[in-house]
Amino acid sequence: MATLVLTAIGSAIGGPAGGAIGSILGQQIDRALFAPKSREGPRLKELDVQTSSYGTSIPAIFGVMRAAGTVIWATDLVERRIKNGSGKGRPATVNYSYSVSMAVAISSRPLARIGRIWADGNLLRGENGDLKVDGELRIYQGYDNQHCDPLMASAEATGQCSAYRGLAYAVFEDLQLADFGNRIPSLTFEIFEREDPVPVAAIFEAASGGLIVGSSSQAVMGYALSGADARDGLAPLIDVFSLDMSCRDGQLLIADVNSVAALPSPLVPVYLDDNRQFDAPLQKREPASLASRSVSLRYYDKTRDFQAGIQRSERGNNSRTSMQIELAAVLSASEAKMLAEHYNLGIHCDRSTWNAQVSLSRQRLFVGDRFVEPSGVTWRIEQIEHGLGSLAISARLAPDIGARTLAVDPGRGLPAPDIGAGQTRIAIIDLPVFNLSDPARQQIAVFAAGTGRGWRRAALSLTDGDALNDIGPTALPAVMGNAVSILTAHNNLFVDRTSSLEVQLLNTGMDIAEMDMSVSSANAPFFWLQGEFIRFGRCTALGGARFRLSHFQRGCFGSDAYAANHLVGDRFVLLDADSARLLDGPDKDPGTIITVEALGIADDVPAIASLSVSALATTPLSPVHGTAFRSSDGDLSLAWKRRSRIDFGWRDGVDQPLVEDVERYHVTMLSDGVPVSEWALNEPALLIPSAELFQLAGLGNEIVLSIRHVGNHSVSAPHFVAVT
Repeated sequence: MATLVLTAIGSAIGGPAGGAIGSILGQQIDRALFAPKSREGPRLKELDVQTSSYGTSIPAIFGVMRAAGTVIWATDLVERRIKNGSGKGRPATVNYSYSVSMAVAISSRPLARIGRIWADGNLLRGENGDLKVDGELRIYQGYDNQHCDPLMASAEATGQCSAYRGLAYAVFEDLQLADFGNRIPSLTFEIFEREDPVPVAAIFEAASGGLIVGSSSQAVMGYALSGADARDGLAPLIDVFSLDMSCRDGQLLIADVNSVAALPSPLVPVYLDDNRQFDAPLQKREPASLASRSVSLRYYDKTRDFQAGIQRSERGNNSRTSMQIELAAVLSASEAKMLAEHYNLGIHCDRSTWNAQVSLSRQRLFVGDRFVEPSGVTWRIEQIEHGLGSLAISARLAPDIGARTLAVDPGRGLPAPDIGAGQTRIAIIDLPVFNLSDPARQQIAVFAAGTGRGWRRAALSLTDGDALNDIGPTALPAVMGNAVSILTAHNNLFVDRTSSLEVQLLNTGMDIAEMDMSVSSANAPFFWLQGEFIRFGRCTALGGARFRLSHFQRGCFGSDAYAANHLVGDRFVLLDADSARLLDGPDKDPGTIITVEALGIADDVPAIASLSVSALATTPLSPVHGTAFRSSDGDLSLAWKRRSRIDFGWRDGVDQPLVEDVERYHVTMLSDGVPVSEWALNEPALLIPSAELFQLAGLGNEIVLSIRHVGNHSVSAPHFVAVT
């Protein structure tokens, strides 16, 4: 709201500012000069768009601000190829990932720290300093003693890398771009030059190199000083804030409007000076239609993650014109509303002018001084012209700005969620034929998740002797946790309708759908519990990422040996094909030890899991329900039921698909533990005549028949049937 004329000291102190302040001194700084229509200072959108062009101005940040910055150095995109598959029965696929290293200038003055960082509007770095994607970040605060960045120095010729002293910037090394469409995202930074609000007077003093001094009770939470020179950067503050600027004793001073007291003595009009006649004091008032009816102020609102806010002031009904001004400052909604009201009030006060010739007095008059007419109206001096024995004074009506607080709704904010990734947890599981996976290949999979809701993926490495081979990222986060109740043993041939299991998942972002269905349904899901595969039909949510599961089919897919008691703390994984990261390469021999390491973005040390291969997916299940019957003439009839290693649920009441090319069995007779005969069969039955049985078994006290299912790749575990 400051308008003034400086005529005497423009050339005296304008030079040292080098054009930064010289354009202010020695000319009228009025509303036409500082009006938004003609100003070339920063606009709010300029702080939201990342640039990389030569000649782009880098703002000087005061207080707390969110700004985009300028890319000052970058590498080409780095492409990585990861080949998956190519084994028997599985097509080869090649996945590409891209990363980039770059430096982004943030502020042209030193800063204290960097808070959050947004990439395309989503959080890239959280409040606690955790990056949400893979990469490394280094911050240079802009002090005069900072050193060159080692990555930039290694890429540049010797002695050619700048330390960018006096410039605060951030260096991203190997920033992964998969989450941004494999392109460099638009970055914005939460910049802390200081934690406390910044007095407006301090911004003037810093921007002018100490040429403008004073005091002000007005402050902003943050401000971005930008433009061709300091005049452009300070013009928005002059425009919007209730400030008086004056020149006294060769010094340019700034002060709050309310702090400037009225002159103690009234001005005395002069009607004759040096034989010149002057008119009486003249007051004029421009038509209200020439003033704007409404003023809109756009600003940054910290409560809404520094998104642009707007507050409007409306005054009078005699004009249809409106004005919008932009202030690259961080304000509260109430502060912005008050500034808009004060600005609009100033526009209407400027309609009233006072002009007169007054006598010289002992008190020196300065532009910015106030005086009170006998009628009680307060005027502010805008121009002084010295005569021989008098002064020509031009003044405008001084606005009466009171200190008050307005209750204003800042509007609804939609902040980007700041969710921590937590620590990585993994399980390596030898899977059976699961869903539509290839029944001719082993299915060894890594399931991974994090203790925090923000966990998305981790980098996997496979141990090969003393070496670690990078095998790419994990799949989608798995639903994982631990048992918080005991699950007792149960016969795997019968449905367990009495037991239940409570599990605590790793984080509250995980979920298991509540259900109540038959465990034999094709839609009944599976979970893995410390080696045992269990199908379940009922789930109840208990709150806090805790669930109760029941109605079980135990020991599925040949995991009978693990269908024992399960204790509190046993690992739990809900089986889902989308969260299974299958390991590639040739099939492993049973008994081979596989060790995998996973390193997430928030992990200090990798998560490690090992597995002894059992090749569940390619190994037939052992037969069940074996019976031995002796007829009256002594013949032995042996029968059993086969099982399929594919289990899609009992859909139609008939047998499951065989999967193997041919139905084959291998039966061994043991007498007192010693093998005495073998049979290769193509049906689940065997008849041994009494004479042959006596010849083979002799007078053995114990006769046991071992039945194995012969598959395409291996044979099942034996199913024993005792003969009395």
